[in-house]
Amino acid sequence: MDLLSVQTNVQNSTMVIKLKGTLDISTSNVIDPYLAEMGEIDVLIIDFSDLEFIDSTGIGSIMNAIYLSKDKGFKLTFEGVDELTHQVFETVGLFQIMEALREDEQ
Repeated sequence: MDLLSVQTNVQNSTMVIKLKGTLDISTSNVIDPYLAEMGEIDVLIIDFSDLEFIDSTGIGSIMNAIYLSKDKGFKLTFEGVDELTHQVFETVGLFQIMEALREDEQ
């Protein structure tokens, strides 16, 4: 049994990936098939509202989504990021990387 469940919802050209549980070394590969199999989209929303824990390996999975957004040309946004996860993202520079990639597109 995975400690992470993933729910997806696609409406028009927007895909939502909702994470529930723990995103760590034992579960980080759970997201990859969803990213690999998504069709042509304009927006990907990753919903962290039910995420209980994330470690550096989980952040690596989120980094993959960030770079995929640049490669495939869709907008990536986050929802439901709690204060602790936000602090972790800030500490590792995740938001700065996203901003730098956006600036590269302009």
